[in-house]
Amino acid sequence: MFEIEKYKDSNVKLSIRLPESIDNTLRRIAEVEEMSFNNVLVSCVKYALDNTDLSKYEQKEK
Repeated sequence: MFEIEKYKDSNVKLSIRLPESIDNTLRRIAEVEEMSFNNVLVSCVKYALDNTDLSKYEQKEK
């Protein structure tokens, strides 16, 4: 189940481009949940990664 969490250890700064519709949706979620846009975005990315098979991206031992 997707839940928006508060992240305090987010310390890497990025600049990204989003489609306007995604930006609008994330900002609306942030407003309704009374959370920062960053927390909503990090929660979405974390959820996507947690629900993706990442095994093909893991480093293989030589």
